[in-house]
Amino acid sequence: MNRVWQAYFGTGLVSMSEDLGTQSEMPSHAELLDWLACEFMDRGWSLKAMHRLIVGSATYRQSSRGSPGLYARDPYNRLLARGPRFRVEAEIVRDIALASSGLLNRKLGGPSVYAPAPGLPLPTPCELCPLPLEGGDRS
Repeated sequence: MNRVWQAYFGTGLVSMSEDLGTQSEMPSHAELLDWLACEFMDRGWSLKAMHRLIVGSATYRQSSRGSPGLYARDPYNRLLARGPRFRVEAEIVRDIALASSGLLNRKLGGPSVYAPAPGLPLPTPCELCPLPLEGGDRS
């Protein structure tokens, strides 16, 4: 459940999502982590149910804006007093731009497509990659 929480809030209840052993730091909200694990079992090990539970929570739905005093008291938001700030991945930004310009091809599969960039002196992908060395020597 720590990884699911981390996907929504940017940081897990235990900061290292790979290591929940005795040498990791203690969870910021141990009771919440235990409760989420019990809910996961009670809901038939359904990730979909857990996603709905987290997205419907007041913690997830709160604003990411906070007062200066709140930022000073909890700069990393470990107390969950404000909502997380979301960053959008580059691929999503690209897809949004292509969709809004009408250039997005919704067909799945096939070779990669590079959108036209008129008026911009951008190198082609082949120009960005060096030619492979002969004989397999990479030094």
